[in-house]
Amino acid sequence: MSLKLRPYQANILDLLRKGFQSGKRSQILYAPTGAGKTEMAIFLLEATRKKGNKAAMLLDRIILCDQTSQRLEKYKIDHGVLQSGHWRYRPYENIQICSAQTIEKRGSFPGLNLLIVDECHQTRAQTIEFIKNNPDVRVIGLSATPFTKGLGNVYESVISTITTRELVDQKVLVPLRVF
Repeated sequence: MSLKLRPYQANILDLLRKGFQSGKRSQILYAPTGAGKTEMAIFLLEATRKKGNKAAMLLDRIILCDQTSQRLEKYKIDHGVLQSGHWRYRPYENIQICSAQTIEKRGSFPGLNLLIVDECHQTRAQTIEFIKNNPDVRVIGLSATPFTKGLGNVYESVISTITTRELVDQKVLVPLRVF
């Protein structure tokens, strides 16, 4: 199965690319829950790998590392998982799915070109320090709720082009029912 983006997803990624081209190094991809942020991240990871560069996605929970790895597997995208004792430990792969705790213990990530931070509104102090200390690494934070105080000190712009209402209208999401 190959990964195909919806038009609004492709538009968001184009805006992120333009942001990087204009000199922005760290950006937030802000989209509602269900918009496909992980799929967009996977698309960017694979695009980076195809250029011969290294990309990583940083997740704060073991179960999210496993779920993201399974999604990459679904699309037949080679990758490794940097997490203590993980069966898919393959540090030679150009795409890495990383436990935030493992990266914090290692303290570095040599040769990285793109870092995608899942749930960036919950960013850990060590992740912020890594971003600030590695100015050559492009960073994309993913969030449905990027309202945490201090995010503006880490990320230079927020890209958002789709609303929950628009996703419902496009039949990507079902309408919300409150009881």
